[in-house]
Amino acid sequence: MVDLLLRDLDPLLNERIRRVAVARGWTREYTCVMLLEQGLFASELEVRSGFQNPEVDALADAIAALQALPDAQGL
Repeated sequence: MVDLLLRDLDPLLNERIRRVAVARGWTREYTCVMLLEQGLFASELEVRSGFQNPEVDALADAIAALQALPDAQGL
């Protein structure tokens, strides 16, 4: 994994990241990666749910196949 370096971060943003890290019990580095990932997912949802048409079709087919499986009995 590539190291993440944030320069000239706004002090308020830095404090918000710190609070999330403390609340979750995460390191600052891990918190930054998680927040970046979550922000990316949220942004991708605005752009055609983040997938191209073939990916959307494949995902829909996979979900339909999973839904067609019988329920696990006795587990």
